[in-house]
Amino acid sequence: MDIIKKIAILVSIFFLVFSVAPAEAEDVHTFGRHSFTLSPLMGFLYGHAEEIVYSAPGSRQLLSELLWDLKPLLYVGLAADFGPRDPFQENGFIAAGSLKFGIPLRSGYHENRDWMNPQHNWLTHFSRHDVYSQNAILLDISAGYSWRLTDSLALSTFAEFSFMHFSWSGEGGFVQYPAPNLSPDFPPWSSDLPKRQLHGKVIRYSQNWFILSPGISLTWKINERFSLGGNFSYTPLIFCIARDDHILRGITFWDFVSFGHYINGGGTFVFSARDNLDIVFSLSYRHITGSRGRTYIQDSNGRTETVSDSAGAGFSAMNMGIAARIRLTGKN
Repeated sequence: MDIIKKIAILVSIFFLVFSVAPAEAEDVHTFGRHSFTLSPLMGFLYGHAEEIVYSAPGSRQLLSELLWDLKPLLYVGLAADFGPRDPFQENGFIAAGSLKFGIPLRSGYHENRDWMNPQHNWLTHFSRHDVYSQNAILLDISAGYSWRLTDSLALSTFAEFSFMHFSWSGEGGFVQYPAPNLSPDFPPWSSDLPKRQLHGKVIRYSQNWFILSPGISLTWKINERFSLGGNFSYTPLIFCIARDDHILRGITFWDFVSFGHYINGGGTFVFSARDNLDIVFSLSYRHITGSRGRTYIQDSNGRTETVSDSAGAGFSAMNMGIAARIRLTGKN
């Protein structure tokens, strides 16, 4: 009930700003040929993160795959933009930034699959737990240049730095494991295996992504009230620090992975409600795959071990949001 109240308060604040900002913006003055906007925003992510353990350095065969749901992750935040007052009439420098905070809620399930038979590449172990998003932070900062193509088209290129932090806890649920005395010749996993129920916190996991990418965007002005935009980014410049705490086993895994493939694409639909207020609907998809690196393992007695090129991480999520973009300077 407390979470519901918090969400209701955040939604109320969002729409309060939505309603009063245009009146306050009437008194602002132009800022040369550029404008500066602030955008309170809210939305949700729908997808999952991946934690991967490879069977050997250089191998693509999986030893373990752990999926962490974001289904969904609700967020609120603030964005800022700087650029030409009218990008369809003039070129100019552009810059943008956004900061989003996830709302702690149950976000689906955590599922763990293991392929522990060295002779056969079949699934041997499976577990599922309720997963709760503990905290999430998404920061995006970009700068670039915008070109007028026609009276209704503008093209932009930019460089962007993105930081994403996610933290989950897995609680309760069950495991379906074969008898330990069968190791290492585990038989194939079967849904008929007995389920051992668990209680309380079982596992914790966090990811910290650092991404540097070039991008391109195109904006189409349909008329004085409506416009559409699209953007695309790709880069191999990826770095992630992840931590996995197996609470019941008393073991912590630190993964340091890098490179791979980052793809981010999406679009916006903008309704210009007033001269100084736009309502922006956005939909995008962000995907990270192929990042690999080393793992540091520490047990409850302080013993450590390093395994090279055995760790992997991934991320895949749709992002849908709405923002009230308030023009503070450079009004038309």
